[in-house]
Amino acid sequence: MKTIYKILLSFVFIMSAASCDSYLDVNDNPNQLVELPSGDLMLLGTLLANAQVQQGQLARTSMYYTGGLIGLNLVQQTLYNYDYTPGDSDAVWGHIYNGILVQNKEIRRLSPDIGRLQGIIDVNEALAIGTGVSLFGDIPYSTAVPDDPSLESPDPTLDAQTDIYASLQTLLSNAIPKLQDGSTTGITNSQDNYFGGNAAGWIASAYTLKARYYLQSKQYAQALAQVANGISSPAQTMAYNPTGSVDGNSNILYNFVNSSRAGDMTGDGAFYRELLNPANANGRNNAKTNETARRNYSYIDGDGEQAGGIDDATTPMKLVSYEENLLIWAECILRANSDNQGAIDKLNELRAHLASGNAFNVLNGDPLLYDAYVLADFSAGGMENMDNIAVDRAILREIIEERYVSGFSTYMPFNDARRLRAGDSDVIVPFPLNNNTTTVNPQRLLYPQDGIDGNSNFPSPIPDLFTATPVNQ
Repeated sequence: MKTIYKILLSFVFIMSAASCDSYLDVNDNPNQLVELPSGDLMLLGTLLANAQVQQGQLARTSMYYTGGLIGLNLVQQTLYNYDYTPGDSDAVWGHIYNGILVQNKEIRRLSPDIGRLQGIIDVNEALAIGTGVSLFGDIPYSTAVPDDPSLESPDPTLDAQTDIYASLQTLLSNAIPKLQDGSTTGITNSQDNYFGGNAAGWIASAYTLKARYYLQSKQYAQALAQVANGISSPAQTMAYNPTGSVDGNSNILYNFVNSSRAGDMTGDGAFYRELLNPANANGRNNAKTNETARRNYSYIDGDGEQAGGIDDATTPMKLVSYEENLLIWAECILRANSDNQGAIDKLNELRAHLASGNAFNVLNGDPLLYDAYVLADFSAGGMENMDNIAVDRAILREIIEERYVSGFSTYMPFNDARRLRAGDSDVIVPFPLNNNTTTVNPQRLLYPQDGIDGNSNFPSPIPDLFTATPVNQ
């Protein structure tokens, strides 16, 4: 973690290639760095860094570990076979700490009075750190970026996973009134890739993130208390919005399948793809559901993009979504209030959204069928309860399976599989193991090599891939 201090000591600005051109003229001498006039010029860089955290290599790895994709060659094959090394975490760790936390600290210093900007970076930070703490467990946070850094600064301590979840709740709660401050906006589409400076989307996302983190820590009543204020329409979905087909400003899956790594992974033969296959008698299609359109939209052959599909250059990548908010709502109504019909109603709101054709691009006129469920469908012998389990468990199983499908390309399936293993194994989506070297699917990702080498506070030995994080034990 000494690397962070070196960056802070020499830090002037970090920005993406996609946003450099608009303000390179602040410096007449290109060899002499000058301080940026305001923090909003750094915002885009932090958002693009978080897009890589949420939808980059580790998100694809989580899909390998939950039946979403298959690694075929080179690094992707070794990751798929659970041969994960600490170095595989370095890039995302760098994005979280150097690309987001360090930049946020400087934005707060440069623009302390721009409330909306401060609220945006708070929510963005909560998204990044929440992802980090869910993947790795205990991580540095409270002391990660000190006020007066030096090369002699002590190594950052690792905060407990539960303490970080609590800190993120506070961060998000405090972000909301900042976002409601309309006195100074100062944020434009060119700076805010996610919402174009629109406060309503950021506020709704803050509430949905609060619900997400309560869900991850199994505090279901607290999660339920947040969702009513969360993302209430598709327009409020937080998404990375690609602006072209050039690396750095295009869909991240597109970058991968059109790079030198094309052909190294695929969706062909993966559990996820077969789950949606209408020809699979054990899949999720039934008299009220036809997943042909979603199956075709989400198809990744790994050897080049599909026009209009999930890996098209310009397809937005969902980070915090309308679908997620509805599904948290459905699950937590069931868990906290034992309200079977209420859970079905929320599930049906999502199904109506899917049936509208607005949830994803419908290719080639593919059929859409998501008719509303009724309670009888989950009763013993009903179409969603042919194995005669308890009605509430049948409803919960469908909610979790929908989360698995709606969360494709995100960490949602990986987080759910780990959250549910200890107490809800009867409703886990039954994706298979990738090889016969273990009887347990991965329960975390490994701490990064950069952190192990630079921070004496990391545990030794580090927890292995199959050791559950504290909230999932």
